[in-house]
Amino acid sequence: MTTDDRGAAGRADFIVVGAGSGGCVAARRLLDAGAKVLLLEAGGPDTHPLIRAPGAFNRLFRTHLDWNLSTVPQARAAGRAFYWPRGKVLGGSSAINATIWIRGSKRDFDGWGDGWTWADVLPEFRALETYRGPAGGTRGDRGPMPAGARAESHPLSHAFVASAALGLGLPVVETFNDGRLDGAGLLESNHLNGERFSAFRAFLKPVLTHPNLTVLTGAHVLELLWNGTRAAGVRLRWRGRTLDAPAGGVILTAGAVQTPQLLMLSGVGPRAELQRHGIPVRVALPGVGAGLQDHLAVPVITRSRVQSLDRVPQGAALAQYVWSRRGPLSSNVAEAAAFSHARSGLNAATDDPDIQFHFGPAYFRDHGFVTEPGNHFSIGPVLVDVHSRGRLTLASRDPLAAPVIDPAYLTDERDLQSLVGGVRQAREIAATAPLSTLRGAEVLPGEGLRSDAALRQHVARECATLYHPVGTAALGDGEEAVVSRALQVQGTQGLWVGDASVMPRILHANTNATTLMIGARAAGFALAGA
Repeated sequence: MTTDDRGAAGRADFIVVGAGSGGCVAARRLLDAGAKVLLLEAGGPDTHPLIRAPGAFNRLFRTHLDWNLSTVPQARAAGRAFYWPRGKVLGGSSAINATIWIRGSKRDFDGWGDGWTWADVLPEFRALETYRGPAGGTRGDRGPMPAGARAESHPLSHAFVASAALGLGLPVVETFNDGRLDGAGLLESNHLNGERFSAFRAFLKPVLTHPNLTVLTGAHVLELLWNGTRAAGVRLRWRGRTLDAPAGGVILTAGAVQTPQLLMLSGVGPRAELQRHGIPVRVALPGVGAGLQDHLAVPVITRSRVQSLDRVPQGAALAQYVWSRRGPLSSNVAEAAAFSHARSGLNAATDDPDIQFHFGPAYFRDHGFVTEPGNHFSIGPVLVDVHSRGRLTLASRDPLAAPVIDPAYLTDERDLQSLVGGVRQAREIAATAPLSTLRGAEVLPGEGLRSDAALRQHVARECATLYHPVGTAALGDGEEAVVSRALQVQGTQGLWVGDASVMPRILHANTNATTLMIGARAAGFALAGA
């Protein structure tokens, strides 16, 4: 059963904290195994009409569906505080993202070590999806999540693929989901018939009436409840009341920001940090909140001789979408990608790519908040081989206060070098046919900015998050590891983490599909260990 009009009836076998990408999948797997599940979400239901429209994702930013977080000022990025959108709604960030369906590479997962190699995670990836494309050994055909090519892609996106391949000497590929991050191609999306399928819509909405499922929205978890070092439930604020919900086990899926925050509020984290806020130390884990990693994107924007997505009149675009689920609102804007080696000294044969280009047939700058008249396309070099490491700490022991987020952007010189190289390569792509025949003048950074110094300033002034924070409760074996390879929080019992915070190193690609995989595996580990 669900929903907002009654609380959980009795003791749950498992409480899942956060109905985002990992949480929705974890709750479904637990439910399918016969467990009684209480799923708690601080946000509301996914009833906003624009959630369904992939191309409207940035219109959901800074609304009630968004945690609307900010980092501390970043010294290496012109002293700016960065806006971080994070979904505060059933489906979490999968309800407000750009619906790019891409896994990491075989090398990414093999680098995570025992239990997390490509061979270990591929069966779970396949089980998640129903792929609308040719059958193959890496793709699934029976999963809840629809994935594959969009019904249509903009002509500029096709031109980008051809120009990236020719200009950078890359192969044209049909998919980035076979374990290799190489080449140029159109991106897959978790769409069906022009509509977004968030984790909630794919995994939980079909089973909302199940008698073993209770979903509470507007439920803000304040802290974990304990029996010694065993998680025994949670304390939450719901409808103006503070309630204690007991459970046989707890899975934290609140994301790379709120999961470490909740651990620290509950006495699990760096001893000095907890003592600084007067929080009794239950389990001292120095890695909680550490290891913060994120992808940075830089806009390179050029005028277009072809009408871009954002120049279709809004009324016409909305009418087309309502009538046929086609047109600009059925696009996810970032329609194509390419992977390259931009930093000097990298070897394409042996090194991971350091740049992933995201191509959009539109003017996309500052999360889409800034617009300009006329037609444009954007080639965004994204740093995917991240060397800088940040940290998340508590602002106070108030569970309703946002934590202090310091991603330490560009503190490793290699990251800046990669992004400057990526800007130069973006220009090479735009100057190569067929894209070169469809372009006008470059408007950002601007034709006159050519020197390394000028491009470094452009990166520092214009870079922005690509919405992929990870690593703040990392899995592993060393002293900094927060969870075991079975995703159980070190030094505790009955407590697991199933979201992007467990990634020990950020993927060289978008993170949402992998977060779903992590949620599924967390449920399996919890069932085995309960």
